[in-house]
Amino acid sequence: MGLDMYLTGDRFTPTHDRQHERGIVDGYEVESQRLALGQWRKHWALHNYIEEHHNPDDQTNIDLDSGDLRKIADVVQGGKLVDPDDDMLSYRSAEDYHKEIEQVAKTVKAFRNAADWLDLDDGFWRTVEYYGSW
Repeated sequence: MGLDMYLTGDRFTPTHDRQHERGIVDGYEVESQRLALGQWRKHWALHNYIEEHHNPDDQTNIDLDSGDLRKIADVVQGGKLVDPDDDMLSYRSAEDYHKEIEQVAKTVKAFRNAADWLDLDDGFWRTVEYYGSW
């Protein structure tokens, strides 16, 4: 079974304070932009952690605040993700891949960068969401 995982950011441009101008695309105002903040494949331990600790309402798309993002980064960096119970070879090899030093660093960086981006105070309204698809 495949698992594609996405961390996305939405940046909304408010008009009430006239601090920013909205761009025009195909004759229409661009009120928001969706940004790809991170992507993983078959990282079941990470997916299960986010589902268990940051999804109390069992939502498909999970909103995360900067504190959530930093906590997830800390858990990944500390090697505290629990491997899935499933012992299928494809899951195991994928989890081993996600334990490699450079992959752990990449994941930690994605979550920390997303937290920093979310905390920017420049007049835009930002949200970050995680979702997994299989």
